[in-house]
Amino acid sequence: MVTEEYRVIDSEVVRKIEQVYDTAVIFCLQRKTFNSEVLCKAFELDPYTCEELITTMLINGVIGDVSEDGEYRVSDNYNHSNYLLAEELKKDEKVKGVAKPTIKLGKYFGFLALVVFVVSVYFLFRSPMSLFIVIPLSLAIVSGVEKIGAVASSIGVIVVCGASIMWVNSASPIFGERYEARIALEEYKDNERKARIEEMNQVSFGEKRLKNSLKDPSSADIRNSRLGKSGVTCGEVNAKNSFGAFTGYKNFIQIGSTTLIDDGSSEFTKEWNEMCR
Repeated sequence: MVTEEYRVIDSEVVRKIEQVYDTAVIFCLQRKTFNSEVLCKAFELDPYTCEELITTMLINGVIGDVSEDGEYRVSDNYNHSNYLLAEELKKDEKVKGVAKPTIKLGKYFGFLALVVFVVSVYFLFRSPMSLFIVIPLSLAIVSGVEKIGAVASSIGVIVVCGASIMWVNSASPIFGERYEARIALEEYKDNERKARIEEMNQVSFGEKRLKNSLKDPSSADIRNSRLGKSGVTCGEVNAKNSFGAFTGYKNFIQIGSTTLIDDGSSEFTKEWNEMCR
C-alpha cells in the first residue's frame, strides 16, 4: 500500500520540480511503469530531487502502486487534465486575490480623483479660461485608464488638477485672502464705473433741460459740465439771446426743470457757491 509523506522541501528543489512536473507526468503516463533510476536519468535529476518528484506524484494520485522491486505503476484512474484544470483554478484564485486589493485601491483613488476634479472646477470657474486646460487634460488621462491602470490614471488627474489650481492662483487669485482682496477691488472698480455712468447720464439730462429753456437751443455751447450737490447740473453755457447775439460763457445751474443762469445777482452767486463749489 502506498503511503503519503508531507515534508518541507528546499525552495530550489520545489522550483526544479515545478519546471519538470508536467513533462515527467506525461513521460510516466506513456510508460505506465517506471523506477526512480529511469526517471532520474530521463530528467537529469539528483536522487533527492527525483525522490521528491516521485513523492509529489504519489500525493497527486499519479502513481497507483509500487512493486516490491521498486517499480512504480501509474494509476488507472489518474486524469492529468483534471490536475491541470485544478492548477489553473489555483492560479486564477491567486490572481483574484491580488486583483481584489488593486480594485479596491483603484476605486478609492478614483473617488478621490473625482472629488479633487469637482473642487478644482469649482475654483477654476473663477478663472474660466483655465478650464480649457484642466478638463481636456483630465479627460485625456482618464481615456488611458486601460493602458496605465485606474490608480495611475486617478493620480494623474489629481496631479493635473492640483498643479493647475496652484498655477492659476499664483497668476490670478481664486481662493484665500488674495482672492477676497481681488473681489473687493473688482467690486470697487465696478461701483466706480457705474457711478461715473450715472453721473454722465444725469449731467447729459441736465444739459438737455438747459438747452430746452434757452431762446435758441441749437446755438448753445456748453462746457465744464459736472454734477453738483443734490444731483444738480453745473457748468458754463454760451448761447444767443433774443437779439440773436451770443451772451458769452456764463455759469448755469440746472435744478430739475428749473434753469438758473448767472445774471450778476448776489442770489445766483450764493446758489452757485452752495450747489456747485
